[in-house]
Amino acid sequence: MISGDAAPAIAEANLGAFFRQRADVPTVCGAALISSLGELRGSDDPVVTFGGLPKVCVPEFAEGCQVELSDGTQPLFRVSRPESATDHPGGTDQMRVASRTGYPSYAGVVTHWWTGRTPSESDAVVADLMIKYLVALVDHERLMAAMARAEDRAASLALAAISGRTINLATGIVMHQNKLAADDAEDLLRQSAWTTGRSLHQVAASVVRSGSLEVSRAALSGVRRLGTH
Repeated sequence: MISGDAAPAIAEANLGAFFRQRADVPTVCGAALISSLGELRGSDDPVVTFGGLPKVCVPEFAEGCQVELSDGTQPLFRVSRPESATDHPGGTDQMRVASRTGYPSYAGVVTHWWTGRTPSESDAVVADLMIKYLVALVDHERLMAAMARAEDRAASLALAAISGRTINLATGIVMHQNKLAADDAEDLLRQSAWTTGRSLHQVAASVVRSGSLEVSRAALSGVRRLGTH
């Protein structure tokens, strides 16, 4: 399994290895293209990442490039370079990417064209590798965002658990201090939180640290002590 951090690096390494091994691809062209790909902005939104591809490809790789994307819910996204380009015959790569991290899946078509020569087998391989590189970038950003959400949820659950234990401890202290039932002791904690403008957890934490809750006679008169009628 490839980690989210490693996937873009591996895709770029594959592209670099291809340029080194294929004699019919100019080395200078390959170096410039790889450098430009490295400057593309990674995003969990494929429109942001793939939207920069035409600028990278033209003129380093092709004379024209067009990207069309859709996730099935938004209008079709299309960007071309040159911007005046309409439909051109050329090599097309279709992609359909299923989401594994809670994002909508997306699909699209990337078209490259050349007017001065016939596209070669190497052109098709490079185009395919570039798309895989961009897909890896999007997957990486989506994975990182999903991990961040999971960490936030885990932290929230942990804080809720800690807060719950603190409130239970404080309730027990107030029960013992004032000979109250659990519900009445918690009511006193809530009243204290309301009158002092603090959260229930903050009041409970203060009670746990100090070992007691300052309670007025008026507040106590509103609750029933254990053993009294």
